[in-house]
Amino acid sequence: MDKLVHVVDGQIVVSSMDIAKKFKKYHKHVLEAISKLECSDEFSQTNFRPREYVVRGRSYPSFDVTRDGFSFLCMGFTGKEAAKWKEQYIKAFNMMESELLKQNDKLEWKQARLQSKTVRKDGTDTIKNLVDYATYQGSSNEKLYIANITKMEYKALGLLDAYSKSDSNFRDTLDLMDLGFLIVAEQVAKQTLEEGMRRGSHYKDIYQFAKDRVMLYAEAIKLPKLVESSV
Repeated sequence: MDKLVHVVDGQIVVSSMDIAKKFKKYHKHVLEAISKLECSDEFSQTNFRPREYVVRGRSYPSFDVTRDGFSFLCMGFTGKEAAKWKEQYIKAFNMMESELLKQNDKLEWKQARLQSKTVRKDGTDTIKNLVDYATYQGSSNEKLYIANITKMEYKALGLLDAYSKSDSNFRDTLDLMDLGFLIVAEQVAKQTLEEGMRRGSHYKDIYQFAKDRVMLYAEAIKLPKLVESSV
C-alpha cells in the first residue's frame, strides 16, 4: 500500500500519472482537472508541484500531488471504484506519515545520544578534577565519585529508584525526552562542581551544592514531564 505514495524533498506525494492510472482516467484529463481547480495560487503552488517525465526522449508534464492536493482534486471523483482508491490512498498517506515520524524520532534520538556522550565525557572530566581536588583535601572515597554523582542525577530525574542499578547500556534505553533532561542535569552538575572548586569550597559542600541544584532542576521539569506523558 505504501507504494501508492512516495517522498519527495521530505514531503509525501503521489504522482498525477498514478492518480490517472488508479482512477482509470486519461492523464491529460487529470492535468485539466488540476488546472481548473478553484483554489488559491498559494494552495496550488504548495500542493501541486510540476514535474516532467520522459518517454522515448520526449518530455511530458505531470504533478507531484500532496495529501491536501489529492483530497482537493479527488473529492469530485465518484463511484464505487473511485471510493475504493480514495480509501487506499488515505491509508497510504497515513502509513507513510507514521513511518516518517518514526524515522525522524530515531534521527533526533541519535543526535541527542551523540550530544549526551559529549556532555557525559565533559562531566566525567570535571568529576576527575574533583577527585584530585577532594583527595588533596583528605578524601579517601574518590573511587566512588563518578558512580555516586551519576546515580544522584538518575535518581533526581526519576530514571532510577533508590534500589535500582544501571548498567553500561542504561542510557541507550532512555527515550528522547528523558535523554534531553539528563543532558541538562549533567550540565547543571558539571557547572556547579566547577564553580565550587573555583571558590575553594570543601569537597563535601561542593557535592551537596551540585545535588541541590540538580534536584531543583528535576523539580522544575516534573510538570512538563507529567503533561507530556499524559498526552
